[in-house]
Amino acid sequence: MVGRKVIEAIPNLPKGTALISSHTDARQTGAWCIYDTEEPEAVMNFLDEKVPEMATEMIPVIQFFPPSADLYKMIHIFSS
Repeated sequence: MVGRKVIEAIPNLPKGTALISSHTDARQTGAWCIYDTEEPEAVMNFLDEKVPEMATEMIPVIQFFPPSADLYKMIHIFSS
């Protein structure tokens, strides 16, 4: 039921948000998605509203491979 609600909600994600990829573990007991967004709280609020049965947690990540602009920015900041 939760997976179905998520699939139904995805086309209506907040403006400026893109779903990059979605994953589930082999036992289908957990899942995670990677979104590109400037407003993570808007995505979290949206998912809490549309799929209240699902526990939602946001963790900022930086693409490591292939290298992204954010990775180069992080390397520059930490090497200064």
